[in-house]
Amino acid sequence: MRWAAVVCGALLLSVAAVGWGQQVGPKTLDKAFARPGARALGMGGAYLLATDDATAGAWNPAALAMAKRFTIPIEVTGRTNFDVQDITDLVDDLEDIRDQIDTDTLGAAQAAFDRVRDIARKHRTLRASLAPVGGLSFGNFGVFATSSVVVQVDTQVDKTDGAFGLPGLSAPNLYARGGAIALTSIGVSYARPFPAGLTLGLSVRRVRADFAGFLLGATSAAAPDQVIGQDFDRVDKSRFTADIGALWEPPVQPPMMKVRYAAVVRNVVPVKFSLPAVDLNGNPVPGYDFGFRLNPEIDLGVLAQWKERTIAVFELHNITSSNGGDMTVHAGIEHWLAGNVFAVRVGYDDDKPVLGLGINLKFLRIDAAVGPKPKERLAIGISLRF
Repeated sequence: MRWAAVVCGALLLSVAAVGWGQQVGPKTLDKAFARPGARALGMGGAYLLATDDATAGAWNPAALAMAKRFTIPIEVTGRTNFDVQDITDLVDDLEDIRDQIDTDTLGAAQAAFDRVRDIARKHRTLRASLAPVGGLSFGNFGVFATSSVVVQVDTQVDKTDGAFGLPGLSAPNLYARGGAIALTSIGVSYARPFPAGLTLGLSVRRVRADFAGFLLGATSAAAPDQVIGQDFDRVDKSRFTADIGALWEPPVQPPMMKVRYAAVVRNVVPVKFSLPAVDLNGNPVPGYDFGFRLNPEIDLGVLAQWKERTIAVFELHNITSSNGGDMTVHAGIEHWLAGNVFAVRVGYDDDKPVLGLGINLKFLRIDAAVGPKPKERLAIGISLRF
């Protein structure tokens, strides 16, 4: 059945795929996750001032001026709120249910149906994210691609009056809605220093939004309708926008210390994505529209550096509370050891502490970061430097 294929595909995507970015309306934008990276995560997502490679195009284009050489970063960050084994078992059970539905003997799949309901009771919302980023910088110029894919499935069980706008089914039953959401940016950046310690930067981005989803209800009881719902085909739109960034390092500094400040305005050109829902045959689905708008938002930060070996950063992201999100707080400390070969990092990523490590060789830097629960925050990355 189509609904089982959609569920299985979405859940497998949440574990194994690297896709485009994120969005089902502005409220699902994960502000702390939209600009990924392993070194960034290790510092609590406070990376407006510390970035020193091509990922600056996604964080703060003015920071390209600090790269000062040819860099090629490739990084990926992941988050889930479930165990991979749970999803493996869930997919197997959904396939069993699908096979029984095809033969109109859903009752024979009762055990699998019960296991699916147990997982739904344990996790009312299944959510997973993957965020790869890559780029290339040369001098004060850079190109980058960054994305986040978010897969989310919401469930309700044992309801007799329906859920998610679907008619009621006989108990035992299961209702679910969800899909895969993507937001991808491909951009070019430029940074230019000015007198008095000021650097300005510009990133021009082509943003693509994708969405595919489903609504479903199923029951193992004898009923005229054992499976109901709606599958939505993938819809996508692309738009252009820009980010403006600034760095300021005051000419007069405290002894043995450097202080820098940053400000970034994102989505300087507001963009609207019209994503009317369509079914798997390409026909419009009345009453459903996945369109949204990206409005300007502002990030601010300050960095203090001691003896070229230790930095502390504090940042406020989305202080304008734009696009349905709230302001988030990010802070981090990085300290280099053994002649700046090994780095240890600790940070606060909006609501969780994080830890990070780095190894800096002559032409290669390797970074990793993790939260208290690795499945909730985990990132690895490499950056080539010439």
